[in-house]
Amino acid sequence: MTQVALRNVYKRFAATEALRGANLELEPAEIHALLGENGAGKSTLVRVLYGLVEPDRGEVRIDDEPVSITSPHHALALGIGLVHQHFMGVPALSVAENLMLGQHGSLARRHAAACELLERYQLGLDPDRPAGELAVAEQQRLEIVRALGRDVKLLILDEPTAVLAPSEVELLLAWLSGLREEGRTVLLISHKLTEVSSLCDRVTVLRHGLNVITREVAGLDAAQLGRFMLGEAPPPPGQPPQTQPGQVALRLEAVRAQGLSGIELELRSGEILALGGIDGNGQGPLEQVLAGVRTLHSGSIELLCPPLALLSGERERTGLVLELAIEENLALPQAAHRHGFLSPRALRGSALDMLQRFGIRARPELPARVLSGGNQQKLCVARALCGGPGVLVAVNPTRGLDVAGTALVREEIRSLTASGCAVLLISTDLDEVLELGNRIAVFFRGALLPLDPAHHDRAEIGRLMLGEGAA
Repeated sequence: MTQVALRNVYKRFAATEALRGANLELEPAEIHALLGENGAGKSTLVRVLYGLVEPDRGEVRIDDEPVSITSPHHALALGIGLVHQHFMGVPALSVAENLMLGQHGSLARRHAAACELLERYQLGLDPDRPAGELAVAEQQRLEIVRALGRDVKLLILDEPTAVLAPSEVELLLAWLSGLREEGRTVLLISHKLTEVSSLCDRVTVLRHGLNVITREVAGLDAAQLGRFMLGEAPPPPGQPPQTQPGQVALRLEAVRAQGLSGIELELRSGEILALGGIDGNGQGPLEQVLAGVRTLHSGSIELLCPPLALLSGERERTGLVLELAIEENLALPQAAHRHGFLSPRALRGSALDMLQRFGIRARPELPARVLSGGNQQKLCVARALCGGPGVLVAVNPTRGLDVAGTALVREEIRSLTASGCAVLLISTDLDEVLELGNRIAVFFRGALLPLDPAHHDRAEIGRLMLGEGAA
């Protein structure tokens, strides 16, 4: 019996047709993967299901009854919960207060209900601890339990393993299997195809707003799933660039700031220094210090091979001006150096070249906000790379990208390095760190833990990510 069905769903945003008759059917007590390239329509379809977007055409049915989901509150009332990739709770509130946000009853009753939830799902958290002090994996499980506390029957998870250490990924996947055993349905959006093939019961693949296939996952491996997504075999994993490092391009000595504890590093031309780690261990503060928007308490920063290009880790907040046109976003670095005077014809021609190079299917005069999250990310990458930087600071450059987009961006970074650029990669994606890093260090509680070059493997990096190698 079908629990939830979306049938023949259409949705257009300006000139972009995000969904062109898409379908999705979810059965009780299954883990169902929703896959597709960037811009395929995954996020739009989920937003329709969660009441964030009204479809132009099509229907939603729950237990074979037609419904019109008008808001997230309405979706929750219908038993549908959504857990975002990043923590959406209130960091200053306690664990118990976050669990009971929006719930009625006395303070004592709500606190008791929160404690019961923590015990039922064996979360092992102090109910009075501020949520902002939790590790990323703990915050994520808190979000899931908060949704379960509202008795959701369908739980939607958006890239849930993107910021977790390997051991935390294993724990989360086991936890999701337990929810399936309870009779709940999980809709999993992920680009981690090995996780999909090992965990999910069925898969639906979208391409250009249409269904490619819905079928059982049994018998499919990651390569076959990639073929359904791309229409061809996915590219093989890459290797760090084989280059000879040159002069020192960027030097940080004893850098201290809020969230950073004495960062020391030297980055040379023609190499990639990859800084791994679980999100929230100093990545954001280092990005802000290098951007000049966080006060340096002590230490020094020397840029010896300018210019420095920064690829922000937060594309919507600091990476793009969403209301500006795509071509205007691409031109922002040039405008800063040319006193704002640019040739419209040259602007358009350059933008068309970059859109083609990075596979962004959109007209350059459209506002950046109409792009999918993945295409917005590729737009940020294109702008950072197009100016010929001497130093590139790239923060999670492939977050939210599909398999093909990820391979494209990583190859562009390798090519830039081969041309002599120095690349400081700050990434919470362990695969990315291993594929790109000539040298690797790991963030933990605002400090950098160096990795022995002889032990560039997942197990050792995962150990450092959890602080097991910290002094």
